[in-house]
Amino acid sequence: MFETSLRTDGQRRLSEIGVADLLVGIPSYKNAHTIGHVVEAAGDGLLAHFPNLRPVIAVVDGGSSDETVHIAANRPLPPTVRRIITTYQGIQGKGSAVRAIFEIARVLGVKACIVLEADLTSLTRDWIQKLATPILNGEYDLAIPNYARPLVEGGVNDIIGYPLTRLLYGVDIREPMAGDFAISGPLAVKLQNRDVWETDVARHGIDIWLTTIAINENIRMCQVRLGTKIEDKKEVAIAIDPTFIQIVGTMFRMMDIYRKRWPEPKPVRTVPFHGNGTFPTATRLTGAITIDMLNDAFHSAARRYRRLWRTILAPSSVHQVIELANRPRGATHFDADLWARVVFDCAVVYNKGENDPDKVVAGLLPLYYARIATILRETGAKLEQVEKAVQDQAQQFAGEKKYLIHRWETYVPWAVDGVR
Repeated sequence: MFETSLRTDGQRRLSEIGVADLLVGIPSYKNAHTIGHVVEAAGDGLLAHFPNLRPVIAVVDGGSSDETVHIAANRPLPPTVRRIITTYQGIQGKGSAVRAIFEIARVLGVKACIVLEADLTSLTRDWIQKLATPILNGEYDLAIPNYARPLVEGGVNDIIGYPLTRLLYGVDIREPMAGDFAISGPLAVKLQNRDVWETDVARHGIDIWLTTIAINENIRMCQVRLGTKIEDKKEVAIAIDPTFIQIVGTMFRMMDIYRKRWPEPKPVRTVPFHGNGTFPTATRLTGAITIDMLNDAFHSAARRYRRLWRTILAPSSVHQVIELANRPRGATHFDADLWARVVFDCAVVYNKGENDPDKVVAGLLPLYYARIATILRETGAKLEQVEKAVQDQAQQFAGEKKYLIHRWETYVPWAVDGVR
C-alpha cells in the first residue's frame, strides 16, 4: 500500500493551504458534463451557509482522459473557498479517491468532511448545509442522505443493500450505499488508517463498507433528507458489471466479518433523522434502462449462467429461475420471496463455497435485472408504489431469515443442495 494516497502536486497544495474547517471532497472520473455544476453548487453552499468557516473543495480524480480536471480547476468559486485538484495513487476506483479525501481531511485538520459524487445533476447548495450541520454541531460523526432516485439507478441499494442491512444488523437506514455522505474529521482519520484499501473497498465498495462499519462499531450516525437525487448515468444492462460485483462482494464479505452480530434476534431501530429536509415533489422517476432492456439482459445471461446457478442456488430456486428464463417475459415475474432466497444463497456460497466469489456475484446480476424489471412492471416507476415494493422486499428478507441461517450453518460445497 502507498504511504500516501496523494501525488506530489496534491501534497504541495495542501502545504500551501495549511488548515481548514470544512472539506468538500469530490471523487471524479470522466465527469466533464457534470463536474462544473457540482463544484459550483458546493462552492455556493459553502459561501451561503458557512461564511465564517475556512472551506476547501478537493476534486480527486482517477485519471480522466476528458476535460474533467480542466473544468474542475477553472470553474469560478467564491474567493473564500480554496481548491485542490489532484489525482490519487492506488487501486483505481471511488474508494481510493475517498481514502485520499480522508487523508486531505487529516492533513488540513478539518472538523467535517462532505463527500459528493461527481455526476450529480440534482445537487443544490442546501445539500451542503444539511450534510455538514449535524457533524459541525458535534451531534453525529456520520450523516447519510435519504433521497428518492430512479429504481434502476438506486436498485442495488433498494433491493439488496437496504433489506440486507436491515435484516442482518437490525438497523433501518434507507440508503446504506447512498454515494454521498458527511463525516467528522476524526472519524475520517481513523478510517483512512484501516487496512482495507487494497480490497474492493478501494474500488466501489466504499459506501456499504462505511455504513456497515458505522452500524457495528456504534458510530454516531444520522439520516438527512435531501429530496431527489438525479445522476448523469448512461447505464446499460450489461452481462458483466464490475461495479456491481465489487459493491455486492463487499457487502457479502462484511456478513462474514460481522457474523456474530446478525443472527441475534433484535428489534429494528431506525437511524434518527436530523432536521426536516425536503421530500420529493415528483410522483414518478424513470432511469435510462427500460423493462425490455432488463428482460433481454436476463434472457441473454441465462444461457451463460444456467450451469453456474445450479452450483449456487437451492434446487427449488434453480427450478423457478430456469422456468422464468424459458418464458418470453419471464424477467417481469421474479417474485420477492424468490429474490430473497437467491440473494441468501449467493451470500452463503460467496463466503463458504468453492466457486470464485466474483463469479458468484456475477451470476446474481441477471437475476437482479429480473427483479428490477418485475418491480418496474408492478409499480410503473411511481415513487409511492416503488417505496412500498422496497419495504415489502425488506419484509420478505426478514421472513426468510431462518432460511439464511440454516443455509449458512449447514452449507458444505460438496454436498447435494450444499447441506450436510
